[in-house]
Amino acid sequence: MGKIMNNRQDIISKALDRLNGFLAENGLPKANCVHSSKETLPTVEFNSGKRLFILDATAIPATKIEEECTLRGKESILAIAPFFPPTTAELLGAAHVNYIDTAGNLLLRVNGNVLCVRNCPRPPELIRRLTPGRCWNPQGLKVLFLLLTEKDALNWTYREIAAGCGASLGTINNVMREAQERGHLLKWGKGFRWGDRNRMIDLWAANYALQLLPRLEITRYQGEPIPTDGKCPLIAGGETAAAEAGLAGTTFGEYWRQGNIAPVIAKARWRIADDGNITVKKAFWPETRSFKGHVHWLLVYADLLSKDDSRCQEIAAEVRAKYLEDEP
Repeated sequence: MGKIMNNRQDIISKALDRLNGFLAENGLPKANCVHSSKETLPTVEFNSGKRLFILDATAIPATKIEEECTLRGKESILAIAPFFPPTTAELLGAAHVNYIDTAGNLLLRVNGNVLCVRNCPRPPELIRRLTPGRCWNPQGLKVLFLLLTEKDALNWTYREIAAGCGASLGTINNVMREAQERGHLLKWGKGFRWGDRNRMIDLWAANYALQLLPRLEITRYQGEPIPTDGKCPLIAGGETAAAEAGLAGTTFGEYWRQGNIAPVIAKARWRIADDGNITVKKAFWPETRSFKGHVHWLLVYADLLSKDDSRCQEIAAEVRAKYLEDEP
């Protein structure tokens, strides 16, 4: 097992090794990394004299990489990260962003040529590293969801947090301690504040797809999607919430259920179908917590990101920018 990458130079070196391996296999001259000074970005220099400035995209949310490259002049930028998932790679490619990762995925436009490698799997060491500790297991994700989405929850007692997310006091204690040790939470008066809330949003969304979503009770139906009004035991999520907000049109229905939904299903004349156009997930939060019309935008964002669909990825970017960027 290789060493886990823990700094920018490790990532750049391994990604460049992958790139040069590809170039050598195709009879092309190797590229070199040039570090001119501490004040300027390192560059990758090709045999033709073409240079691309390196952008370390490791800590940049997928939805922000294109924006960052555009601001810097994407024709002269090379985005590098430990791994670009297929959906992210597709978005970057469509936006004409050059990228390489340590798995071997790459897209380069150099001297009129397009070099492309797709679908290299995530390195095993990164799979383990993505979900460390108690914060990112299913119970920890439930705790963090409450803290990220409920106003003033960072100032609640542990008992109030436990009641709000349905976890045990022992779980709350473990998650809060680990979150402080990792710098996710900082002591602030009698409560806490986020070390970097934006990063926590993206960590939560990524780990939700891997750890919590696969464990949820999900039922699929065929029928016509219905509007939600806050009184119905079905709460809009994902594509449906985005559609109701005017961000997208969709023939799919995506809902969360709290309580008995049998009367609603009967009235809407939905029928159970494995390949149905309507998805209903059982809520992972207590029924004492309610949402009006649709679930919190963090969960909408996470569900959209979890889909291997470029359209949903684009909608997720809109949700992120419109509803999650400016929250405290």
